[in-house]
Amino acid sequence: MESKQALKRWMPILVALVVFVVINLFYFAPQFDGKVLAQHDILQYKGSVEDIMQHRAKYGEDPQWEGNMFSGMPAYLINVQYEGTIIKTLARVFYFLGQPASLIFIAMAMFFFMLLCMRFNPWIGIVPALAYGFSTYFFIIIGAGHITKMLALAFAPMLFGGVYYAFRRNMWIGAALTGVFATIEIGVNHPQITYYFLFILIAFWVNELVLSIRKRILPHFAKATGLLALAAVLAVGSNAGMLYYIDSHSSETMRGGSELTSADGKKQDGLGLQYATAWSYGKAETFNMLIPNLYGGTSQGGFSQDGEVAGVLRNYHADVSQVPAYWGPQPMTSGPVYLGAVALLLAVLGMFVLRGRSKWWVFVVTLLAVLLSWGSNFMGFTELFFNHFPMYNKFRTVSMILVIAEWSVPFLMAVVLQRLWCGELDRQRLMKGLRSAVLTVGGIALLFLVFGGALMSFSGQGEDQLPQEVASAMRSERASMMRADAFRSLLFVLLAAGVVWAFAAEKIKKTAFVLLLGVLVTADMVPVNLRYLNGDTFVLPNRAEIRPTEADRQILADSTGEPGYRVLNLSVSTFNDASTSYFHRSVGGYHGAKLHRYQDLIDRHLSKMNMNVYNMLNTRYVIVPDQQTGRLSVQHNPEANGAAWFVDSVAFVETPDLEIDALTTTDTKRVAVVDERFADALQGVVPAADSTASIRMTEYRVNLQRYEYTAPAEGVAVFSEIYYPHGWTAYVDGEEAPYFRADYVLRAMALPAGNHTVEFRFRAPHYAALTAVTRACSLLLLAGLVAAVSVAAVRKRKQTENS
Repeated sequence: MESKQALKRWMPILVALVVFVVINLFYFAPQFDGKVLAQHDILQYKGSVEDIMQHRAKYGEDPQWEGNMFSGMPAYLINVQYEGTIIKTLARVFYFLGQPASLIFIAMAMFFFMLLCMRFNPWIGIVPALAYGFSTYFFIIIGAGHITKMLALAFAPMLFGGVYYAFRRNMWIGAALTGVFATIEIGVNHPQITYYFLFILIAFWVNELVLSIRKRILPHFAKATGLLALAAVLAVGSNAGMLYYIDSHSSETMRGGSELTSADGKKQDGLGLQYATAWSYGKAETFNMLIPNLYGGTSQGGFSQDGEVAGVLRNYHADVSQVPAYWGPQPMTSGPVYLGAVALLLAVLGMFVLRGRSKWWVFVVTLLAVLLSWGSNFMGFTELFFNHFPMYNKFRTVSMILVIAEWSVPFLMAVVLQRLWCGELDRQRLMKGLRSAVLTVGGIALLFLVFGGALMSFSGQGEDQLPQEVASAMRSERASMMRADAFRSLLFVLLAAGVVWAFAAEKIKKTAFVLLLGVLVTADMVPVNLRYLNGDTFVLPNRAEIRPTEADRQILADSTGEPGYRVLNLSVSTFNDASTSYFHRSVGGYHGAKLHRYQDLIDRHLSKMNMNVYNMLNTRYVIVPDQQTGRLSVQHNPEANGAAWFVDSVAFVETPDLEIDALTTTDTKRVAVVDERFADALQGVVPAADSTASIRMTEYRVNLQRYEYTAPAEGVAVFSEIYYPHGWTAYVDGEEAPYFRADYVLRAMALPAGNHTVEFRFRAPHYAALTAVTRACSLLLLAGLVAAVSVAAVRKRKQTENS
């Protein structure tokens, strides 16, 4: 009897997991045929980590530094092997389907488990879990290669599940669950997504505070809050190494601002407002959460190969796949944040029929997300948060905050379905609410279907310069795309409303109710997702690799000269492309958190092709595309300063602005520009020209550079390596020696006369201690979870025996 009851209890959970697995096996079938996604960001990532991987393979250690991008930068936000991360290692069990199928499976499973934590019926939990996992944005970012972002979105629901469990069920188990999944969430290392999900947790916490005051249960609330705070501390501790280095490093990156004076005479703290809000959702664009092609969908093509635009472009021998269907206010986009017509209908139904404490906190945090997603299109509100809300100015792409809506809509959907399933909704109230929800959601779709052509221009920025027949065809086809999607959304709204009505009227049973809704959600979301991630997106593995060009081979074959040289590749977007870094030490690369001083150098000098600055970065080779043939050629730069050089004099400056401006006219081969804050490092040192002094690099590794030099007198040498004092240590003949910054970004040293060896070695500071903290906190959380579950199980068994 007990075994039958256990099977009955576990059966819907097993069925749900099997459904999630099977769906992902079908959707990502090409993956299991050996194909891979040619993801832009993954290719860029490969370029950024190749020298790290080669170093690990050759020397058996993690370099913790990246040497091939942007002339060198810490690897903390790229790839570091943090040790002691036990929970993160155990979480890999969820990745059994491989990538990318496992990403959507985890998203569905975590949302489903979150609902189980809330005591939702598991059969009902399948439907909103599908709606969450099928969020169109998820498939778009997977196609782009934003894997850490997707993992953060996939695991995030269980953060809420743990917090809910702590307040509403068992505070010990809930806190332990929160700590474990917070550890995983933090560990996947996408702080922006985690930060946005904290908005949800804060909103729920405030809701619980108000509820506890009304019910006079503040002591329980305070205890649960305290345990959750302890769990959060342990989760942070379980990622101690990673968080310490990211935190200490962030002030040195673009996210920490710049030391240079801006146009308004102020120092910039965090990202610039214009940069952070470059990707802002349009106010009307928000409706593409219901109508995916409201604004054309994607900037990467989007028009039909057999459509009106394609027909016109044939007259111009142009490819329609190169013409953006998207015409909205964003600079470009890969697709809409489509939430699903079925999910939106049921979420809006929830707003009409659910009681206040079940919905208003969700509505408020969702509305906040929508308003903040508008960014520059609602600048007053955005500036308020940007200037005053903690850490908000550390993140760019403000439209990303719509991930809150991607969680809240399926969540409200789940709550209303649970109430329906349990018969907790008054039938009259339900029917009235259903009518209102259909009029609201269906009415919006109908409005765009009937009047959208008159309400919208369907014309993107700069398209007035196109031939009239091309621009007219683009507007016409965009209008048709919008109407088609408005009609399909209206159809799904009516079908979903019909299923809810049939269940409420007892025309169908519970099994049919769940099955029909699951089919509707899948039929609604999958065809839209296939527009952005489908079988054609997958390629054979050899087509998803970075291959050397003839120019790359030519440079790699040149073994003359000392190591440590760099390459400038003008055939790509130099400072937004890491393919060059796969093969060479590059002055460019691809990363959203470059060292802020290097970004200043790009803005002030490198982007303006100041060869004096390229020379000080030891740029020996320049890859140039031929304007006629498109073939790449390699130009040797004989003026490169070399890996290191002695200077004749030092020019002290008072401010960072003067330091970077001096590089415009200073001959860096002869003069080192030094901030006067480093004057003590040169006290008593008088550099002088001496033609017999020489210094050269004899060994280069990612985390070690060795030089040999000869100098008849004490002098100052500049090294063409990025200055970063938090881990780089200098040695002269094996003895630690001081060094300082010169030429805004480089290292320099006062060196004694004679024949000597100089070494620079990089190790992340306090690594062993932080590893110990990481391991200890991980073990405490796991032990706490086991203990809390065990105690609860024993108590439950005793209660059963005594009853």
